Amino acid sequence: MPRKKSAVPAGLPEDLAEFLRSPQYTQIDEIYRKILAFCDLLPTELDDQLQQYDFSVFYEIITRFLKQCGLPPTATVEEIIETSARDPHALGHFVSEVLNEMNDKTPLPETTYAVLGNSPATYFLAGVWANMKRGREFHPRSNGIVVEYNQPDAYGNQSVRYKNKDYELTLIFEAVQEYTKNLSWTAHRLLVYTLIQGNIQNWKDNSATFSINDYMQWSGLKSRDATYRQLKNDIRSITGVKITAESFKKYFESFYTTHLAVEAEIKKYTGEVRITFAEKVRLFLTQYYELIPEWSGQLGENAYRITFYLFYRARMDRSALNGHFNISIQDVTQYIGLPTKNEVKNRNYDEAIIRPFNKAIEEIERVSQGAVTFEFPHENINEFMEGTLHVGIDEKLQNYLQSLDTKRTRRIRQAGQKKKKDETE
Repeated sequence: MPRKKSAVPAGLPEDLAEFLRSPQYTQIDEIYRKILAFCDLLPTELDDQLQQYDFSVFYEIITRFLKQCGLPPTATVEEIIETSARDPHALGHFVSEVLNEMNDKTPLPETTYAVLGNSPATYFLAGVWANMKRGREFHPRSNGIVVEYNQPDAYGNQSVRYKNKDYELTLIFEAVQEYTKNLSWTAHRLLVYTLIQGNIQNWKDNSATFSINDYMQWSGLKSRDATYRQLKNDIRSITGVKITAESFKKYFESFYTTHLAVEAEIKKYTGEVRITFAEKVRLFLTQYYELIPEWSGQLGENAYRITFYLFYRARMDRSALNGHFNISIQDVTQYIGLPTKNEVKNRNYDEAIIRPFNKAIEEIERVSQGAVTFEFPHENINEFMEGTLHVGIDEKLQNYLQSLDTKRTRRIRQAGQKKKKDETE
């Protein structure tokens, strides 16, 4: 289902209006918007992006097209549109030829993935943080999950309990009102980057170390001083959370009331960052592995949160083995902290909900350069909120998920064979 219908201005010749509704126009418009978005980047990055497209081919084709229409190479856009209105099929053929040539000669770059040690705990923490800024509780819509919020005690400390079939997790926020004032979505981004780096370094001393410059490159930040200040604030957010976990299975050992990160330091002049976890917490946070795109660190707030949620869900959804899966839009908006319909003043739903969501989706499509695609309804707020987000993933992630599924099936089969053997002995 298309994200939105093309708006065709009234008063245009019917032939031209027909072309503006055509698939060819939609394709060229998507490429145009992707290129236009690069104008927000620095000139050097813009040059790098433009080099992905062989525009010399485009110029050759458009020169032939103009000559065919009897127009000079210096023809204005208005002249081209006026001529195209008389022969829209010629323009449609031209657009199709451009797309075929460019796609053949300029394949999209392959997405690079990092391996993230992840868990439902990091997924839940991201949802809690996203909603805390609005003073709202976060309740996952998944079956079998129970979430309870306690009122802050006399010291302003608040606990949140999360329970599934495998364990019970409690997050404790000390002086929650003051804590919330300093809370930024970038704290979760730092946590994810730390878990990635710790995995690369084989968790020596249950720590992850990296440089400010490395983090800047991953997150797309430009100012070293601003990055240093942000890291200091985000480290406080991570170390300021206490965590307790009680296991119902043998996946890990229970532990009680320790900080999410027990130690962290950042050296301004050498640029070294070191974050350390208690071993049981580290094992709890890295219960399984998943792929996450390297470009996710360079996204804005809503786009980052959506991406983290999608890749968490992709690993859990078996339909993703076929290269696509569906998610409730309401689940996504709730997870990333967008307001509900009831919270929107003056019923300005487009400004408060739909537009930020659209902007985030378009950012993911642009930055991922086709690795992730989306389709969803866009007619009105009710259809939007009750609708489904259709997500397409690239072949590399699809192959990874299929390999995980094969290993999972093999383990289940082996466990069944062992049980049957034990019963016969």
